[in-house]
Amino acid sequence: MACLLNAALPLDCMNALGGLKTAYFLAGEITTVTENIGGEITDLIGTGSFYEYQLAKDTAFYSESINVSNVNGTVFYQGELTIVLQKMEAAKRNQILLLAQNRDLRIVFVDNNDVSYIMGVSRGAVMSAGTAATGTAVADLNGYTLTFQSQEPKSAGILDGTVADVVTGITVVNA
Repeated sequence: MACLLNAALPLDCMNALGGLKTAYFLAGEITTVTENIGGEITDLIGTGSFYEYQLAKDTAFYSESINVSNVNGTVFYQGELTIVLQKMEAAKRNQILLLAQNRDLRIVFVDNNDVSYIMGVSRGAVMSAGTAATGTAVADLNGYTLTFQSQEPKSAGILDGTVADVVTGITVVNA
């Protein structure tokens, strides 16, 4: 049987941080994904550009549910990325309009432990929800909350380094 367990997992130290600090959205395509023996992505070959979206502290997160059907013999991983873009303005609105129309997003996000992940690598991701709000009180959010979803045969890929370290033929445009 090809799905036999092959390793034990020890209890880690309590030194991880929650939350995300950056997201990169690909305007282009990925043609080849290379993984090392440990399962980390070492090369993303394609065309286009990854555009950096800087995220304010404590405003973004990623979650992933494993969906198994014993009856149908299927398993898939549904990823959900939620980000907040502060301050409503035309430039952000225009990019959100383009994101919402895209059916095939590839999104790299970096957590507060400096680990980079990619969602939608094989089947793409889509914007599934979004809100724009001015807020009521002076301290309320004036900005956008966006949610992106993917359904993949594997959990979100972990990059072996930063997005700039693993891309070939794709440029990285920093904010």
